[in-house]
Amino acid sequence: MRKRSEAARADHQQQQVSSPTHEQPDDRPPRLRNVKYLNAYYERDKIVLVSRDEQGKVRSQRVRPESSCFIRRAAVDSDLYRMLKGSSLVRSLVAEGEWLRVVWCDRPTCRDASLALEAKGIPTYEADISPIRRYSADNRIEIARPKRCYLDLETDSRVSFSKKEEMRILIWSVVAEDEQTWTGVLEEDTDAAEQRLLMQLLKVLDPYDQVASWNGDRFDFPVLRARAKAREIKIDLGRWLWLDHLELFKRMNQMAAESGDEKQSYALQAIATAVVGEGKDDVDASQSWQMWEAGGEKRDKLARYCWKDTDLMRRIEAKTGYIELLQTLCETCGTFPNSRGADPGNQVESFLLRLALERGEHFKSRIDDKRGEQYRGAFVMEPREKGIIRDVHVADFSGLYPSIILSWNMSPETLIEKPGPTRSGVPDRCCPSYLKHYPLVYPSRPNRVCEAAITESWFDTDREGLLPAALKRMLVLRKVWNVRKAAVPPGTPEWKDADRRSTAYKIAANSFYGVVGSPLSKLFDREVAESVSQCGVWLIKETIKEAEAKGMRVVYGDTDSLFIAGCMREEFERFVGWCNAELYPKLLLSKGCVENRINLAFEKSFSRIVLVCAKKYAGMYSHYKGTAATAESKPEIKGLEYKRGDSVRLARQMQEEVINLVIVKGNEEQAKIEDILSRYRERVLEGIIEKAEELGGEK
Repeated sequence: MRKRSEAARADHQQQQVSSPTHEQPDDRPPRLRNVKYLNAYYERDKIVLVSRDEQGKVRSQRVRPESSCFIRRAAVDSDLYRMLKGSSLVRSLVAEGEWLRVVWCDRPTCRDASLALEAKGIPTYEADISPIRRYSADNRIEIARPKRCYLDLETDSRVSFSKKEEMRILIWSVVAEDEQTWTGVLEEDTDAAEQRLLMQLLKVLDPYDQVASWNGDRFDFPVLRARAKAREIKIDLGRWLWLDHLELFKRMNQMAAESGDEKQSYALQAIATAVVGEGKDDVDASQSWQMWEAGGEKRDKLARYCWKDTDLMRRIEAKTGYIELLQTLCETCGTFPNSRGADPGNQVESFLLRLALERGEHFKSRIDDKRGEQYRGAFVMEPREKGIIRDVHVADFSGLYPSIILSWNMSPETLIEKPGPTRSGVPDRCCPSYLKHYPLVYPSRPNRVCEAAITESWFDTDREGLLPAALKRMLVLRKVWNVRKAAVPPGTPEWKDADRRSTAYKIAANSFYGVVGSPLSKLFDREVAESVSQCGVWLIKETIKEAEAKGMRVVYGDTDSLFIAGCMREEFERFVGWCNAELYPKLLLSKGCVENRINLAFEKSFSRIVLVCAKKYAGMYSHYKGTAATAESKPEIKGLEYKRGDSVRLARQMQEEVINLVIVKGNEEQAKIEDILSRYRERVLEGIIEKAEELGGEK
């Protein structure tokens, strides 16, 4: 997104007056009003928009894709305008406020032309936006709730996935949300029979819009496409929303899992057992061909196995609601609920693109950028004390990065180009040698500008930035749905809907920094991302300094958390209150911030905690958010092998025993601990270890 210097802001009005006026009819597809869309995909040279009419019948509309970029009108002189207007590669020029929309004949031309303009010093904007996202943002497409079903395939076990073009489909099963079930079985080992089988499947899928499958992106979906192509079935599979249920579950469940065992395997068997208390049927899928070929009861057993796998997905969703949560996110952000739309980066980019369009702003094109730009990240302290520590209090900054973005009004378009130091009024970078004896004079921060800590970047506070505006919108929506949730009985459908929406807005709000801070994102801005993280570092270091000045022992700190010992609970509560009431307002005022959203919360205390190293500890609560711990309270465990899905199972088991002994039971006898370690050591050196124990996963 564009950056403005002080001079550019002052000259902006004059530039608008002197720039040529570009007026040309807009030949883009008209917006369809009062229509919610199920999907959009490419079909040769058209975008196909899928919706349903009032009777529920699927409707398709084809529109011409637009490959466009934006140029600031102030940067377009008469010569450039004539060149663009006369080019056979330009479909149209459309004036939109201070911007000129250049619509090119196709995407490769748009890309190449943008690079050529950039080489001439003319910045382009949003040349990297896909035509579908362009159309969706321009027309503010609303996302419809799709009719969902679940799919599973059983294929010829003699053929590897790498040869999926030759992997005949033996059985398919489809289960709908309302528990309707269909199963198709290959009648004979012929191409004609498989073609009939696939046609039956497509007929069953026809009433549905979204197809979910476990590990679908890596198996079921590519196999289905390959076999439909091999059987010369003329149907566009882009019509459906293909959603990998496994990947969505993994993303949503990653932070919720309590132990490494829960993360160890995302195989359907493991997840179904953990979530719904029932696993798959006892069938060896590696023998699927032999079972199908045997016919009779064995073939029927394979078909039941396929159906149960499919129905387990429906039951997992009924228990977790992850796909419904995705639907809410997609409706909010303007993405379609398929595997691509499940990516938080795509959700936030779509939301910000729409918000920017409302405000008459555009994002800088990112074509052939160097994506490996590194920047300074969060503060992580190596524990100053290790081993067992008692009475440790923990304070966390509430929503640290979102609150920094709001307080400093940080956004790519509010970032101001800061002038460098001067000598005798001459910029130091081009100062002649005869002026080098003059002292360096650093620029003073102007009014209505705030300065980020450590990076010293300047941000305009004259108008609200795009990122703060987006965050505020999400936070307002979350508050609205939290109020609605509190107004209805817990557990009711209305309560669940409000809870899902509130959670969706929280997830979206927490994703904004990740998008701006990811070099792979179209919205990446290194200076903004680093300014956010370093303001966090500054705040936590200033808090540590004040805590130590008051005689407290800071034993550990990580990103947005401080672990402090050497004081009573009441004393720490007073310290946290003082930070919020006096310290942070004073610190932010010194940086020119006009708003203070920084808040430190006293969340919990540990009666005892073992700090192993940075990001690895286990502790037993004395209280959590004001509620005293009980004998049934579970310990908090972070980073240890017990919590990791990629660790050896024996290591997790050993750590679990030590944690139960030392943290839960409070038994610190060295002999007891040594006994556990000796037992596992003997098992490793002298015992027999199964491969599942060694590697920790299903084989």
